[in-house]
Amino acid sequence: MDMRYNGIIEAKLRIIEQKLAEIESWNITGFSQLKESSMLQNAVERALQVCTEVMIDISERILALHKIAPLASAAENMQQLQEMGIIPARSEYEDMVRFRNFIVHRYEKIDLEIIFGILKNKLFLFREFINDIRNG
Repeated sequence: MDMRYNGIIEAKLRIIEQKLAEIESWNITGFSQLKESSMLQNAVERALQVCTEVMIDISERILALHKIAPLASAAENMQQLQEMGIIPARSEYEDMVRFRNFIVHRYEKIDLEIIFGILKNKLFLFREFINDIRNG
């Protein structure tokens, strides 16, 4: 089954691309810039959450297309896609969906250094996911 031809999945991949473009347009160059702006903090947290939610939605959609019910957790869904050969084995994908759980459930204690670390070192993972799904 070629995932590239599923319009719903492609539309969701474009949402991630849009959110990444927004994040990049904010031109966050240093930790102090993020720390000093609660508006920027909220915007970044939300954009990262949306990107991760979309990853989860896509994983569930692909499983449904293969007649597989979603598993107990989003991380397990990612593992299932890896076992099916749809995406490569990357523990970072599972880490990203766990990060989403952290944002959603522990919102009062989000460490800005973690957010900044994702901005500087992990945004490429969303692009990798997009490429993996489109090419898988």
